[in-house]
Amino acid sequence: MAGLGSDSIILGLCCLVIFGLIFLWKANEDLGKQEVKKIKTQNELEEEAFQEKLKELNPDKVIGNKDKWIAFKDDNIVIDKDKNISLKRAAYDFNDQGIVLMLDAPYDIGEVKFFSEKENQEIIAYLEEHRVRKAITWFKIKDSVDLMGDYNFRFDYEYAYRVDEKEKSFVISGSKNNNLKWKLTNIEFSPHYLTDYKVDSVSKEEGYVSGRAGAAVAGSLLGGTTGAVIGSSLGRKTNSTITLHSSNTANEREIPATALLTIKDMNGREIKLSEKYYESDIVILKKYFLVEDIEKSENTLVEEINKLKKLLDDKVITQEEFELGKKKLLS
Repeated sequence: MAGLGSDSIILGLCCLVIFGLIFLWKANEDLGKQEVKKIKTQNELEEEAFQEKLKELNPDKVIGNKDKWIAFKDDNIVIDKDKNISLKRAAYDFNDQGIVLMLDAPYDIGEVKFFSEKENQEIIAYLEEHRVRKAITWFKIKDSVDLMGDYNFRFDYEYAYRVDEKEKSFVISGSKNNNLKWKLTNIEFSPHYLTDYKVDSVSKEEGYVSGRAGAAVAGSLLGGTTGAVIGSSLGRKTNSTITLHSSNTANEREIPATALLTIKDMNGREIKLSEKYYESDIVILKKYFLVEDIEKSENTLVEEINKLKKLLDDKVITQEEFELGKKKLLS
């Protein structure tokens, strides 16, 4: 009877534990459903607020969703009911973050980030439909005191960009003057390189062991086999040599160097900008932006001809050589 009572108690406790586990599982399941319902409700509220905002803005096109979106209406990016970004003089291109919009002041730069490839193509299609130009090429200009009066510099840089295939003059984003254009007339630059040295060394020890037979025999006479071992060890001589192999490697790498850029506006105002560039950047600037300053070229030409004339007057060169040199300069 005592054993039966103990079994009943154990069985009862097991049932309580099982019922308790079932209760906890059910409670957790219900709690999880409530959380999902709560999240779903929050998402629905955010979606409703997003749709209400779009209804108020009434855009022509919306790309994206409530978490990340861009809206257009006519030639504007719609931000608010009374505050939009004009695209009439804008240009666009790409960087590693996505699409870059180059705008006039007060917005100067708009970076359309983290959209999908399909959404980016939709954005570009709308921009091109509304005649927003693609920048042929561009470079960044850091915040400059000399340009503060003409440009917004909402960030610490602006984009200098070209939109005309034939003309090398460029405009700068963030412009307060819609008609201001510039040309790059001179570049002073010397590339900087650093050399990293690496030394690899390998050492190897080589040698041989020699012993004296007399010592081994003496050890054997004195102590049998053990004595032979002792005697042989005492008579051993080790000769070794250490060979050292080393190799040196030098790797050259470029670091950004200061470039002095001279830019001139259409009114003849000249400004010098100091920027950090790699040599590859300078190649692009020379190819797509650098133009010959005609005024400086004419002055240089006159100076060179005068030098030739002085050499002729001093009878260092002949009249024929003077004429040949002059012809080369003029050509």
